[in-house]
Order: sequence, then structure tokens, then C-alpha cells
Amino acid sequence: MQLIDEFFVSVSPDRAYVLLLDIERIAPCVPGAELDAADPDGFNPGRVSVKLGPMKFVYAGRVRIAERDEAQRTAVIEGEGQAAGGRDTARVRSVMEVLAEGEGSRVRITTDLDIKGRAAQMGQGVITDVSRRLVSQAATCIEARLTAADDLADDELPTAGPVGGIGLMASVLGARVRGLAPAGSDQPPTDDQAGQPRKGADDGQR
Repeated sequence: MQLIDEFFVSVSPDRAYVLLLDIERIAPCVPGAELDAADPDGFNPGRVSVKLGPMKFVYAGRVRIAERDEAQRTAVIEGEGQAAGGRDTARVRSVMEVLAEGEGSRVRITTDLDIKGRAAQMGQGVITDVSRRLVSQAATCIEARLTAADDLADDELPTAGPVGGIGLMASVLGARVRGLAPAGSDQPPTDDQAGQPRKGADDGQR
């Protein structure tokens, strides 16, 4: 499946591009992620943990910057992970573009996601909604880091912190119910409405 996410940061495109590719500096802004130093092959091993209601997904894997084009301010980031037991796996290939917008930058990330196991059973609509909420949380943290004073120590910089739980799942499902309900209605969708996808939720588009 393909996911498309965007966010704005209030620094110049050139500065944003350089800092966003410092993945060890940015990793603390990815909710639930822990990243280790790069190995000799250029891969950063790490872990990503997300809890959705009663289900918890902990992927151990690695990530790397596979391609970069400083002139166009684009980069390709690849990652793969596997949960204990090997039934839950994920592979991602994200194309990042940093575009000038006003006095700041618009960051667009197009991700091809291949996910197998329990998470895949939630469906693309829920995965897309969860992705958007995680990206929104990460973007707030990234903005704070990009605009922080250069002399701040790593432990003084903002982090995203842990993510997940019933609250995240409730907000995702609540948003989907509101999107399915008729305008001006506070009632939950009927069975027929629940079977219809919400426009924009299942195609990864904004």
C-alpha cells in the first residue's frame, strides 16, 4: 500500500533537508522508535513499538538512507522490521521531498509499505489514519528540534515519547465513525454505511 504524508517546518528548505537526513537526531521524534548507531554497511539498527488497544507490535529491524539528491532535496529511505516469531513483518521505502513554501518548507513523504501479519488485518484505512496521526505527532517534535538552539545537548531536545494504547485506537476509530456519519448527525453509522470506505481514507491521498 502507498501512504502520502506532508508537514510544514518553519526553516529554509536547505537547512530542513540537511537536518532531516540526520536520522539519529530525528529518530527520537518518531513515536515509539529507538535507533542505534549506524553499522559499517550504513544501516541503523533499531526498534519500533506501537500499541493499538489490546495489540502491541514491536518490530526489530534496520533503516538506511538508500539514495539522496541534494540539488533536488530528495532522499530515499528504506527500512525493514520483524516482530518476535516472524509472523509480523514490515518493509518500507519512503521518498522524501523538501519543497520551498513561503518562508519555510513543505516536507512530503511518499511511502510504499509492505506489511504482513496482525497489523495488516486492520486494513489500509485504519493504517492510513494511524500513519497520519503518528506523522502529525512526529512533525511537531521535528519542528521543535529544527528550530532549537544549536548549543542544546541531546537530552535537552524534545522527543516524541511512547505511542499507542487505547487512546490512539479510539481517536482513529472515532474519526472514521465521524467521517461515515451523515453531516450534522451524532449517531453512529448504520451497517450499510460502515461497509463503505471514507473518501480519502483508503487511498493514502490527502
